Amino acid sequence: MKLSFYRVALVNKANDEQILSRFNGENDLLDVCNRFYYSLKNNKIEYFDNQGSKRVFSLNASIDFLRTDRVLVTKFNSAYTGDEFDVRNAVTSRLLHKVKTDELQTRSLFSLCHIPKNSKYGYIVFENKANHGAKVIFERGFQAFFKVSGYEDYKVVMTPALNYNYLSNFINNGVLKKVRLIDNILKKDIQLALWDEVLTICSDNEVRELNFKKKSASEIAMVKKELFQMFFSSLNKYDKLCFINQYEVDDISFLINYNGESKTFYMKDRSRMRAIIDVSNQLMYADGNPTYNSMVKASLNLIDEILGVDSLGIDIAA
Repeated sequence: MKLSFYRVALVNKANDEQILSRFNGENDLLDVCNRFYYSLKNNKIEYFDNQGSKRVFSLNASIDFLRTDRVLVTKFNSAYTGDEFDVRNAVTSRLLHKVKTDELQTRSLFSLCHIPKNSKYGYIVFENKANHGAKVIFERGFQAFFKVSGYEDYKVVMTPALNYNYLSNFINNGVLKKVRLIDNILKKDIQLALWDEVLTICSDNEVRELNFKKKSASEIAMVKKELFQMFFSSLNKYDKLCFINQYEVDDISFLINYNGESKTFYMKDRSRMRAIIDVSNQLMYADGNPTYNSMVKASLNLIDEILGVDSLGIDIAA
């Protein structure tokens, strides 16, 4: 089971971050979030994605409001149209139902919301399932609910809640596969640099990719060490990044493989990273399914880890 973690902030028209437990001097975002959840029981959110598939987000499960812990726990329903497939008996393979492209395919997504007292940041966890991303539709729906609730001067901002303990282990124990150099202005001299494996990729960004096929293990280890140190250092988003004493670029991304998973890291634009963690080995199971209590515990434990290092401003989107 994988979980996606997001950090929630609230900004006013001056782009000032608010204390969530009293964001306009009196209202608590946790209570507003609880009312939003109950609204989804009667008012589902619908829209069409870029592929023309209908997306529906709703809630009909129970909502556990743990006020002392400042936690909301529930299961959302995520559904979409577009795929045609057969539902068959697992033993006989007899056709039970043929799903048409205009029928909704629905999945239940575990979710936990934690809004600490006197904090500018809250945290929302969604169960991660293929083709059932919840962040965009949740953020749109929550913002619309804010507006109709009379809070039109505030904007909900959700960014990946990166767990740096997890990411540190991922880099240290993983295998470096790619490094991409991102620049606003393509520099001709970079094509002639010592790394003759540099490739030019045509896209919206000017990107060069370093190829490690001809490099030794020690050379790759040195590059990986420099990437690690840079990733965990304090960077100014307006400064150029100096990399392996050869390049000055606007940003760097790199791909790490670990335990069969791949993760792309960005030095500056960390809003592009995915805060997804496999928690399967942290859960208890009953009849093959993770138990409710273990999912809550795993979510809160990982939020606690994030809170231990999550002190950057919202514009850094860490």
